Amino acid sequence: MTQHDFAPLFDSYPGIIHRMPHEFTSHQFILSLAQAQQLEYINALNDYRGLRTAPFRRVHAILAKHLKAYPDLVIFIRMESSTNIFGKRNACARWRKV
Repeated sequence: MTQHDFAPLFDSYPGIIHRMPHEFTSHQFILSLAQAQQLEYINALNDYRGLRTAPFRRVHAILAKHLKAYPDLVIFIRMESSTNIFGKRNACARWRKV
């Protein structure tokens, strides 16, 4: 399994969460994170480029799951259908700021 140091991306979560609307999806969060931390986001994708599965899917899953590490900032509401960065609809978490 590919290893990547996501700490620089994770460190920016509080600031990104602060700028998000009161409720948001993981897809919306990841897009905001990627825009704010372009170099670190690209580095993460680059480290997963050799996987048989899509590097975007793997990296985005890691980024979305890490939102659970901030229970003082966000709470999980439910799973729902949402449009990802490729314009495709798939399941995604909805979050509410605390």
